[in-house]
Amino acid sequence: MPKMALYKRFIFCFFVTVPIGVFFTNTAYAQADEKAESVASDTTVIGDSPLDWNNFHTIAGIAYDESFVREKLRNPDQKLSVFGYYRLFGYGRNMTTAYPNLAPYERAYGVGDGYREPMLSLNVVGRPTSNTTFGTELYMFTPYLGDYTEGNTFTTNLGINFYGNFRTDYGKFGIRAGGIHWYNLSSFTIGLFQVLDRFTIFDRTPWEGVDNTTRYDNYYNTGVAAAGDLRWNNQAFQGLILNGGSLPYDFAFDMFWGRTQPAGGLPGGIADPFLPPPNLAAGQITDYSNIAGLARTLPSIVSGGKVQKTFGDRKNQIIGYNMLRNVAVLDSLSDQRRIYQVHTMTLDLDVEGINITGELGAGSYKSPTYTERWGEALMLRVYLPKKYTKVPVDVQVYQISKDFFNQSGEIFTNSNPDIVADIGLLPGAVGAGGQVSQVNQLVHNRRGVNANARFEYGIAKFNVGWGVAREIEALSTQLNFLHRVNGLALSRIYNPFPENATGPTVFGPYGRKVSFFRGVSEVVSVTDIAGGTGEALTRKYFNSIDLQGKISTTLFGRDFFIFYLGTDQLGTGVGIGFDWAVAENAGIYVRHRWMNYRDRSFALDKYAGREITIELKTFF
Repeated sequence: MPKMALYKRFIFCFFVTVPIGVFFTNTAYAQADEKAESVASDTTVIGDSPLDWNNFHTIAGIAYDESFVREKLRNPDQKLSVFGYYRLFGYGRNMTTAYPNLAPYERAYGVGDGYREPMLSLNVVGRPTSNTTFGTELYMFTPYLGDYTEGNTFTTNLGINFYGNFRTDYGKFGIRAGGIHWYNLSSFTIGLFQVLDRFTIFDRTPWEGVDNTTRYDNYYNTGVAAAGDLRWNNQAFQGLILNGGSLPYDFAFDMFWGRTQPAGGLPGGIADPFLPPPNLAAGQITDYSNIAGLARTLPSIVSGGKVQKTFGDRKNQIIGYNMLRNVAVLDSLSDQRRIYQVHTMTLDLDVEGINITGELGAGSYKSPTYTERWGEALMLRVYLPKKYTKVPVDVQVYQISKDFFNQSGEIFTNSNPDIVADIGLLPGAVGAGGQVSQVNQLVHNRRGVNANARFEYGIAKFNVGWGVAREIEALSTQLNFLHRVNGLALSRIYNPFPENATGPTVFGPYGRKVSFFRGVSEVVSVTDIAGGTGEALTRKYFNSIDLQGKISTTLFGRDFFIFYLGTDQLGTGVGIGFDWAVAENAGIYVRHRWMNYRDRSFALDKYAGREITIELKTFF
């Protein structure tokens, strides 16, 4: 097909729902844990193009589209690279049945989706020497309101990041400093649970590219729409990172000192009363300036690192020690501190083609009003290839204590009501209480098993996952779950951080829904409680089933895909849209969603309406 040829691709999504507790969605089996990357290797291959170590981390810090950036940075002698994208996002809604406090914005039209996402992103990558690079991303936004200029924004999005790589006779060493870096250490220390591929492909993310063919083919073949933003699977970190690899006896290390996003001094997020969200007016975007007030200015430092060793004939076996310690100052005039720490051992082994990964350790939390207690965190995962089980299968077993606490890792640690009462709930958190988690998403005060498998039948592909778990102790009197059918649309209506807010948006007729970045969660109370004390009487049991179905064929000479995705409330979302690639580096994307929801247990909890988005995106 000629590069400038025009073509359209249509998708149609229908969401089928079942009662809460059993929900259907795509499983993350295809996203098996990758082997740990050598922390200071000579080159990293992105697509089919090798890039030096510094360039790779610079890209990971500021880039949005992997395939496009690969072309821009292919020339290693290029001292300065400037590239980016323009994204015009038109948004409209008409809520015929709305939650309280939305008036007069039941019907609204504007530019931008209410989040702090660039309209124009200008990336600059410099290579002063062969061993160093720096990078920054300039963020630009204008609300297109005629003579209104106060809302125009021009700033650096993530600061200026510096990267250095140094080779010696004793090993290779790297340094990262400044700005915001995107960093993973291990699942239980610094990391994020991958949830991107567990959402419907109908909704585009702000960081996606323009290659429609790659997007739908990848989703059919692997369950992941596209590589997207390289930072998505990493934790935001600001500070200093030192690492070394190719050391004697095949050792490597990381050391870090700074702040992660969750540990940035923002406690007590949802304790503030809900305010009518004034940012729903056209042109206003998320403003974080007032969130948590004084807590943002007090030191909250996370430090730690890892030591790991590779071994085996092919150097593909890994064992390592990881640690993290977070110290938050509570009062600028005293020595009061809130401290949590984590110590773990990780392993990644290959035994006759069977991959075994795991992390075993312990963590603690203490404050002036909470006595320190240590708790275990144990996880072991086995991947069985097709030659052993006829269909690829992975099984994960875990046990995590209620006393294990870490805001910066993959484990959800807001289930212990005593800790939540002491520290508060962070802005952007998905809620507290006994979480109805997705398959393979780990929660503390929980013991369980997760299993995933995938198989094919003709042109159809299926992924299935099953997770069962129970609480170790009866603690919380609440349940928490995500709204995964229309959660993104709701979060655009009730923005997580309205203008001038001091905390994230808590909304709904019963004040139980919490809006976070591109999603909504809900907290409900159980009635099985002790009279007088209100404490939980019995342990909760959890059963989750994930199912994804995909079909790829042709219709009228065009590629035709059918994707199935359903979830956990009696609600409905029906969407139709099309993608139009107007050039090799530009596209137009239209989405129209009809949505409704009714909670049969709570008469006031209902909404209905529709949403339309039109996105123009071009890379340069």
